[in-house]
Amino acid sequence: MTSTFAVHADRLDVVVAAEMAGLDRSTVLDTIERLDTAVAAIDGQGFTPTPFGPQSALAEAIGLDGAELWVKDETGNVSGSHKGRHLFGVALGLALTETQPERLAIASCGNAAFAASVVAAAVDQPLEVFVPDWADQAITDRIAAHGATVVRTERDPDRLGDPAYHAMVDAIAAGATAFSCQGTDTPGTVDGGRTIAYEMLETLGDHRLDRLVIQVGGGALGSAVVSGLQRELGETAMPVINAVQPEGNHPLVVAWNRLAAELGDRAPTTNAERATAAKVLGRVPAEPRRAMLARLAADPDRYMAPWPTEPASYATGILDDITYDWLPIVDGMLATGGFPLVATDDDFRAAHRLGHTHTSIPVCPTGAAGLGGLLALRRDVAPDLAGERIALVFSGHQRPGDPVPS
Repeated sequence: MTSTFAVHADRLDVVVAAEMAGLDRSTVLDTIERLDTAVAAIDGQGFTPTPFGPQSALAEAIGLDGAELWVKDETGNVSGSHKGRHLFGVALGLALTETQPERLAIASCGNAAFAASVVAAAVDQPLEVFVPDWADQAITDRIAAHGATVVRTERDPDRLGDPAYHAMVDAIAAGATAFSCQGTDTPGTVDGGRTIAYEMLETLGDHRLDRLVIQVGGGALGSAVVSGLQRELGETAMPVINAVQPEGNHPLVVAWNRLAAELGDRAPTTNAERATAAKVLGRVPAEPRRAMLARLAADPDRYMAPWPTEPASYATGILDDITYDWLPIVDGMLATGGFPLVATDDDFRAAHRLGHTHTSIPVCPTGAAGLGGLLALRRDVAPDLAGERIALVFSGHQRPGDPVPS
């Protein structure tokens, strides 16, 4: 089957840049096919469209009367999660520009590192993987089996932020090439992730999408899906965006609260207050939104700061101390009248259980976190969702070492 990256080549920034630099389309497609075949040789499959469709039993189980709940199932994708898309986007950019790195480096707590190990092995590049000291041994063993070097990092109480990310930055300064799921370091990671949005829209066809509830850690997934939808649908047809973060670390939510305080009377502190603030703002038009985003970009530390304590959550894959790729998500929420949500560990546990009992998708705790956000939305905000078509991304496969849904 043709690679999804070949199907959507016209929409990929790395392809547009390569063709502007003089590469012809046949060379681009040959490169995609060569890389995809190499990935399949390592993982057993390449990048083909993943399922996206209604989950009526799940919708009924959570009481979504009169609404459709659609789930994009990434659990069967390369390396068992959406992360491979991001890293393939980076690898494609390196291949099209004929860049020969000395070595690659990534910071991750699991799925991204495993995906990176698959793609790096496929392109025969040495890879350093920096993980937190609590990273699961089962996944780090699988990463090492692909030839990557795994480095466990300990948190420095005198240095805010993710120690694995700091170690990756140090490695890059020493000559490594970023091969990460932070679009701030590797823009190709967001470019590759947008294929999720393109596949969703192809499946929907003429059907509209009313709301996207999506989990956010470092922000690459959220930025990719939101910006992909925005590119294809334009301003007026965009679904409402609700970004979900854990109670135990939610730097994007804090940043949104600070912006909302500047635009309103005070900073919201609950999901209900964020919903009210978003209702007052409405769908912010493009021009004032650009001004807001410029202010955020000019003084990011005023809004987006590392989480002050060690993050904790049942959904361990979104335990990023900082949301690196946050601006496109904020833009999407402002454009659609959306707002961020804080979900509890009980929400995430319930979502994990519901995903397993009411769908056939073997989703992991992090992969079901968007559903946890939908549960929080219904409890804390109680919007009228009747008639809506709501989308979630079940982003990763249940792995050995993950909590058993109960």
